[in-house]
Amino acid sequence: MGDRLGYIAFGEDELYARGALFSALRLLHFCPDAKIKVLTDRPKIFSGYPVETIELTAARMREMSFGDRYLFGIKAAGIIQLLQDCDRLFFMDTDMYTVGDISRCFKKISPTHSVMRKCEGRPKKEYRSLAGKGLKLGDQVLTGEEPMWNSGVLGVHSANIPALTDAYHAIERMIGVVKVHTPEQFCIGIALSQGGRSISGHWLPIRNYNTRGRKLFARQRIDAFFQRIGQLGVREQAEQAARYRVWRAPTDLFMQRGIWHF
Repeated sequence: MGDRLGYIAFGEDELYARGALFSALRLLHFCPDAKIKVLTDRPKIFSGYPVETIELTAARMREMSFGDRYLFGIKAAGIIQLLQDCDRLFFMDTDMYTVGDISRCFKKISPTHSVMRKCEGRPKKEYRSLAGKGLKLGDQVLTGEEPMWNSGVLGVHSANIPALTDAYHAIERMIGVVKVHTPEQFCIGIALSQGGRSISGHWLPIRNYNTRGRKLFARQRIDAFFQRIGQLGVREQAEQAARYRVWRAPTDLFMQRGIWHF
């Protein structure tokens, strides 16, 4: 079935879909042979681009999010869906974008090894509420002391669909116990570390705008980008995207000096 690069873009804020398209255009510049698939509730945004889309309906999103109880359940279930149509998947959040060739991303992905963005170490104190609850992921009883891997980037082999499915089921049980937004990545990291499997950081030329200040700046820049390139062909758009700056220069940081969280 081959290898795929994937995104999941949904929600009322159009930035997620436009961010995925901007990231995909940069991918197409640095990796012209990339095969890209996007799971999205806004497939029209990707119309006319060499990007395969799978439409997310409102009913499907309710199901994936456990009846709208946990938004990131859509991401966990969506990764499984994307992986069903390929051998290896390299997934990025919509606020991730390449600054160079990442075509070697698949070399480290195997049935026994996955890549994720980074290990964040011990999870937040809210996870201590798992202790003594007997909540399991597979055969492992969770204690809340397990290391947290960041899932903004995830490279995984289709042989691990059962492990990801175990993680998804554990997420549903966990969201009633741990009152934070990260059970999705917590459970995925644990599942992909079980049974002799391992995880490492990706170490690829990928940047992000996943903090408040970065996102505010990137939103303005991405909106302006799509306003100015609408009449260009896909190849020209990809070239423009590769040269287009969405990270902040010192003057931009100064203009955002009133924001506490950069």
